[in-house]
Amino acid sequence: RGRCRRPMDASEVDASETDSVVGDLHEVAMVSDLQVTEEYELGPDDVPPPEDQSELGDESVRGSDDEMDAVNEACEGETSGEPQALETLHGPIEDMSAQQLTAHTSAVFAVSVNAANPYFFATGGGDDVGYLWRVGLAEPVARLQGHSETISSIGFSADGNYLATGGLDGIVRVWSADAGEPVVALEGPTQGINWVAWHSRGAVLLAGSEDATAWMWKVPEGSVMQIFSVHSGSVSYGGFANGGRNIITASEDGTVRVWNPRAGTVDHCLHASSPQEPYAITCLAAHPSQAVYLFGIETGAVKMAHAETGKVLAALSSHDASVESVGFCDCMPLAATGSMDGKLCIWELNTFSLRHTCTHGAGVVELLWRRQSPLLFSCTVSREIRLWDARSAECLKVLTGHRDAVLCMAIGYAQDATYLISGSDDHTVRVWSIDV
Repeated sequence: RGRCRRPMDASEVDASETDSVVGDLHEVAMVSDLQVTEEYELGPDDVPPPEDQSELGDESVRGSDDEMDAVNEACEGETSGEPQALETLHGPIEDMSAQQLTAHTSAVFAVSVNAANPYFFATGGGDDVGYLWRVGLAEPVARLQGHSETISSIGFSADGNYLATGGLDGIVRVWSADAGEPVVALEGPTQGINWVAWHSRGAVLLAGSEDATAWMWKVPEGSVMQIFSVHSGSVSYGGFANGGRNIITASEDGTVRVWNPRAGTVDHCLHASSPQEPYAITCLAAHPSQAVYLFGIETGAVKMAHAETGKVLAALSSHDASVESVGFCDCMPLAATGSMDGKLCIWELNTFSLRHTCTHGAGVVELLWRRQSPLLFSCTVSREIRLWDARSAECLKVLTGHRDAVLCMAIGYAQDATYLISGSDDHTVRVWSIDV
């Protein structure tokens, strides 16, 4: 974020300035060789004025109090990171979005599109509130109120009837997907909810908590179907895999576990690193049609494993910072990994080799493959969204408009159009038209 002043890099100093600086240094070095030729005694009139009566006290010299207040406010604005300051520091930001939604009063951490009715989507944020939206409308369809802490995750059921919100208050709330009416509040976890995931063929909801457990409920009854409690750290990521036959959870304890959902038992457990020095799992993704999954680690490592055998199929090495997002292409044998090192890596799954490296100017927060396409989106802490062709590593588009880090994305596939939804640290949700 901006500051009123910054130190100048050595490369920015021209030759004349360098000579001037060197000359000053020589003069300072010679002071010790000077001889005192005359001494003076200071009288009362020579005493410097008090601090609040300096020579700059005259408004004609330093400006009026109102003018100085304006300068101070400008400097404070540059360090506060407000949108106006960002425009001043980095130049005007072209807003390429089709729509900007401003109902949230804090960062937007979660977005989800109703796949069964793609004109509807939902958002949740740090203001403890969720909103149900319809594409094209400036005001939300419904305000989802009831959480007492940040809404960290959100998702629609596969049939499009229900919407789930997970909060850091440890509660999962289910709403009607068309009107946002409360259906049931699901309790059980004792700490915040990290994620929610619906089964692809039924109203079964899964959620992972900071209390090292994962829970599975039946909706709308709200009955507990299973509790998964073996992890020793926050269950940061998870979901259904292998066509819904397995559940996969990843934890800060450095393990990924594959579960039997009916029995609640662990079929396989993989350690991301040495159990004596565990590194947290930072992201997880299951293949949409095959029994394999990817997970990233805070060290920058990425591993691919088989859900049925529990074997590690490959270790993908390219990143040198925490891997924040991973995902599979659903039409080509490709996978992608995004890291805080600013790299989006495209991998050939037939050979487990690196195909391309797509570079960003800042850390990658999330990646998202377009359905039945080799194209994928990436969003970064530098406020941009980029559209890439994984076959060639060509950047097809750079979408600007957000004034702070882009934290989440979702794609809507309507009959007449495809659109992207993004949520940001700037408190806004933006809708983007996709014409490729």
